[in-house]
Amino acid sequence: MNIELLTQKIPVGISQCVMGDAVRYNAGHKHSRVCTQLLGRCFEYVPLCPEVAIGLGVPRDPIRLVKSDPSPDAEVRVKGVVDEDLDVTVPLRDYADSVAPELQQVRGYIFMQNSPSCGLRGVRRYLPNGHSHDSDGVGMFAARVREHFPHLPMEEAGRLNNSEIRENFLTRVFAYDAWFRYVEEDPRTARIIEFYTAYKYLLLAHHQQQTRELGQFIADSKAYEPREFAFEVRGRIMAILAHMASRKDRTNALMHVQGHLKEFLSREEKAELTRLIEDYRVGLKPASAVLTLLRHYLPRSPHHFIHSQLLLAAEPAEMGLCDFH
Repeated sequence: MNIELLTQKIPVGISQCVMGDAVRYNAGHKHSRVCTQLLGRCFEYVPLCPEVAIGLGVPRDPIRLVKSDPSPDAEVRVKGVVDEDLDVTVPLRDYADSVAPELQQVRGYIFMQNSPSCGLRGVRRYLPNGHSHDSDGVGMFAARVREHFPHLPMEEAGRLNNSEIRENFLTRVFAYDAWFRYVEEDPRTARIIEFYTAYKYLLLAHHQQQTRELGQFIADSKAYEPREFAFEVRGRIMAILAHMASRKDRTNALMHVQGHLKEFLSREEKAELTRLIEDYRVGLKPASAVLTLLRHYLPRSPHHFIHSQLLLAAEPAEMGLCDFH
């Protein structure tokens, strides 16, 4: 698998209010410059507002998640705050079902936080008497989209203001897009193994144990039907990348790369690289400094394995996508 720079933007779903469109219940919006001006350099957005799409007007009375009772497995519905007889649970689910074919093309989704239709986590839920119950809810539309696309990278617009979360989301979207370009239409075991091999050190930087378990699973590929095997591998890769890359795990991955290059380095060069990796480990240098030096030495190695590693590809940080002012 050869590392290729993207030549066109990646399609990503997004809550329409995040684009700056006045579609919220109060006729306002939640425009995110991080999403439109920064991530918009990489993403071609597919904006949707499920509440407007199901016929709720602008402005409109607000809706909220309502649990039938306090028990953990109680039914949750989406009901009106002013008009308690208004119930849009089924329309929101049906709308998600109706746009699922369109969303087959997207490689990520940015949802509006705290929304009873679009929130991914921590949405407030209420009891029938109107009392607040907890903040463990998920928006009804977002939950249904996740059912349709369980491996699709998803994030909330507000969280993308954090550079580490933003970089993680970019990494997942890039990987998901690469899978569809390279594996999805031709899921031969050899191609899946090649894809995993290219991502191996990047995966190690996110979660060492799960990466080793994935390697063991891939080694037993003959026990599975090809489509089933591909689906499982894709799911595991996306789950691993969903973990934030820790300094410890990333240091381990960088040391693996160093091990592949050391026979092509002088004693002084090996010492310099070792010092730089240690400086990164203790927080004195950024990962980009180590990666820059590793890429400088990379042409000396004749081994395709190390040249294929996505860990050594251009980082989102180097594309100017981690800092935004």
